[in-house]
Amino acid sequence: MANNWVEVRYELDKSDNFKEIYNSPWYSDTVYERFSDGEYQRRYAHARELMARDGFDAYIFTGGQNIYSMGGAVSWATGLYDDRGMCQYVVFPKEGEPMLVYPHAGCHIEAARKMVSIKDVRGSRGGQYAEVMAEKLKEAGAQEGRIGITAIDRLGPEYMGVKVYQDLVRLLPKATFEFLPGLLHELTRYKSAEEMEAMERAGELAVDALEALLATARPGVHEYELAAAGTHAIMKGNGLVHLMMIGSTSMHDPKMVFPNPLPSARVLKEGDIILNEMVALYKGYSAKIGHPITIGPPTKEAERFYKDIVVEGYRALEAKLVPGNTLKDVQEAASFFRKKGAQSRPIMIHGLDLITAPPNIYTDQVRALPEDELIRPGNSYAIEITIINGEGTFGMFLSRTYLMTEEGQRCIVDYPLDELAVVKV
Repeated sequence: MANNWVEVRYELDKSDNFKEIYNSPWYSDTVYERFSDGEYQRRYAHARELMARDGFDAYIFTGGQNIYSMGGAVSWATGLYDDRGMCQYVVFPKEGEPMLVYPHAGCHIEAARKMVSIKDVRGSRGGQYAEVMAEKLKEAGAQEGRIGITAIDRLGPEYMGVKVYQDLVRLLPKATFEFLPGLLHELTRYKSAEEMEAMERAGELAVDALEALLATARPGVHEYELAAAGTHAIMKGNGLVHLMMIGSTSMHDPKMVFPNPLPSARVLKEGDIILNEMVALYKGYSAKIGHPITIGPPTKEAERFYKDIVVEGYRALEAKLVPGNTLKDVQEAASFFRKKGAQSRPIMIHGLDLITAPPNIYTDQVRALPEDELIRPGNSYAIEITIINGEGTFGMFLSRTYLMTEEGQRCIVDYPLDELAVVKV
């Protein structure tokens, strides 16, 4: 069980005393950027509306770092951003305060308590997450109720650790557990004013990252040094990095159509083009940028390809991505690239919950829930096009992030679109 620091402060070198400590003065002078209490109350009210609508007695919010999440519903509900757990858990009851199960004991859990928006933070008792959650569900009177579980990773999707699920079923045999792959999206598809502000700050950090690449790129620099520069720019602004995909190739003999998800030790040379896709997060909300950079003047072919095909087609998509239009209206604009003799990666536009999320617009289809088919104020999207020449040998990636408002469309990544970025050598 938990140990009050006041009672064990003189015997901290005993393992049992240090494990589940609370009420210490440690980290009391830390500063974390957080959403307001009012914003969290808005979120909790929304979650309970859905809970009442669908007849659930509690939710288990899951979160962890993966390609589409830096913390998922756990971050949404508490403000925790910690990438050291395969999965993290919040019990969200029909009434009363949520409870976070934090995996790391001692000093770690005390720091987490200062970061999050809730008071009820309990240790995992050496990885016994289900035991702690079952205890909270019993306290909430939900031990025989319907309990919904969010997806930690929407690819799959996956929900929680196998042992945790098996233990929950064993500990609460009269409860019914249901997987809810779309719940986080339903909670986050419409952004509040505070969430939009966080995304706008993420957009500024994304631009900072691109400018850091431009300041660092020159012949002799490695790709991984560009990734380091972009990461530093985002973290220097109190953000987090979700994606830092950077690759380079020769414009004269190209070997790449899309940024490298694993930046390598390749050395930049004059005549190279750098493709990048970078996602910055601020308070867990994201903005994406991608803009080609050339080392030295672009070749005539690269410049023509960018201006006449990439940018012109991008503008066609952007013009349709406005409130009141349907996703199908936007998807039809993607036919521009084939008409110009080019091809592309299928994905053109995707939504943003905290990070990448439905709906998805491809060149040949739209994948969306019925509620998402019409573009509405509060929605957010990233245009991310990868345009490839007809032979499949050369491509460019271009991306910006947009908020939909009552006034229309707002780009939150303020970097000029119409010209390639050029590093002078």
